[in-house]
Amino acid sequence: MNAPRNGPPSKLVPVSELPRIRQRFRDKRIVLCHGAFDEADRARQVAALEIVDFVAVVHEPSAATPIEALQPDVYVKGQEYANLVLDKSANIFREKALVEQHGGRIEFTGGQTFSSTKISHFLLSSPEAAQGDPLLRNERVLFRDIADRRFTLEQLKGFVAGASALRVCVLGETIIDEWVDVRVTNLSPKSRCVAGVETAKVQQIGGAGVVALHLAPFVSHVRCCTNRLREPLPGNVTVVELNDAPLVKTRFVDQENGHKLFECKSDDIRQVDVDRIPDFDDYDLVLLADFGHGLLDRTEINPRIASAGRGFVAAMAQVNSSNYGYNLPTKYRGARFYSLNRTEAELCLQERNLPVEEVAARMAALLGCDLLAVTDGERGAAILKNGEVYLLPTLSASTVDTIGCGDAFFALSSVAACLGCPAGMIALAGSIGAAAMSQRRGNDRPISEQEFMTIGKIVI
Repeated sequence: MNAPRNGPPSKLVPVSELPRIRQRFRDKRIVLCHGAFDEADRARQVAALEIVDFVAVVHEPSAATPIEALQPDVYVKGQEYANLVLDKSANIFREKALVEQHGGRIEFTGGQTFSSTKISHFLLSSPEAAQGDPLLRNERVLFRDIADRRFTLEQLKGFVAGASALRVCVLGETIIDEWVDVRVTNLSPKSRCVAGVETAKVQQIGGAGVVALHLAPFVSHVRCCTNRLREPLPGNVTVVELNDAPLVKTRFVDQENGHKLFECKSDDIRQVDVDRIPDFDDYDLVLLADFGHGLLDRTEINPRIASAGRGFVAAMAQVNSSNYGYNLPTKYRGARFYSLNRTEAELCLQERNLPVEEVAARMAALLGCDLLAVTDGERGAAILKNGEVYLLPTLSASTVDTIGCGDAFFALSSVAACLGCPAGMIALAGSIGAAAMSQRRGNDRPISEQEFMTIGKIVI
């Protein structure tokens, strides 16, 4: 790496030099600062500070190596690490123990903190080398700034840390989303229908399957009770097949503009092995991801909801083209949390164009619950909790595709609801998931914990 632009070349040293620095300054007090960098120039910028004597780039996830080498008298971390249990990696515990083992102490900074991730995003200034993360290499602003809501990094870390202990069960239909790209050539002269040439085809896991995949990076274990789901899955996801039939939804898409030309799906599920549905109290969180294709029967599910004591039940009944008006959240009674969109709520209330606050309040009364989410497209989401409604605008400033956004919102907002988070944090967790999915076509891939934290840092 090049020498600092505004400092002596000797300031920038390899990690191997740190033990010699310790010996050279044995009679001096050594203060070590350590942090994760997401800009290529950061080491040179830090070295340019007059108060800094040496800078070393450590290609490891923790500060264990420089701590062992320098045996600092004081080890300094940002205030967001002051609550040690919120560091899911647990690196801070090991670092603290190492510092104290050598007679040092750990200190946390005070004052206002600034996110370089946020600054880079909104100034479009992050270099291409930034962690290989496309969210930090964006050529346009993808997300909105909601700094005025006063969310903190500590809240995000608290959510992630709390989620990591949860055992979760997901029940619902797995849908294989098939995308067929078509080069439209003309109208067929005989049938007068659109004619074209297939140029590409991909399949993605959707429905309850992708809900389980969204949860996997965040929670301890996920059991997905569904129809056929046999693709390679994360190690903490197990599948219980209530039916072995695949559900495939095929969309034909104009490759030039991304517009969907036509879609069709396979037949609904007819037989279900209800004896394989587990006891809800075997889990911390149970998600009913009902896409209206026949896997879940209210007469089987509602008694299980009623008997659940420990298990926190969250419900989503999705309206789509094949069940419009017939698959509504009112089919499930007694869930602790409901997630629905404006269309589903309006069908339940048989009334349109109400303010979202009124929609949430009336749906809570109809469902007999005190905790629910109403997503309202580009206008954002409303969370009703204990009679109060919290509104959060959408976090996406631009959108590639909205398919899959609702499933991600449901997955992560349900976790936050289960953890007892305040309404704002429930809205934020779900909205970060939705914002992530809005940047790709369909369920191209589930959200990761790193992506969740990156978007969180950008928007808050």
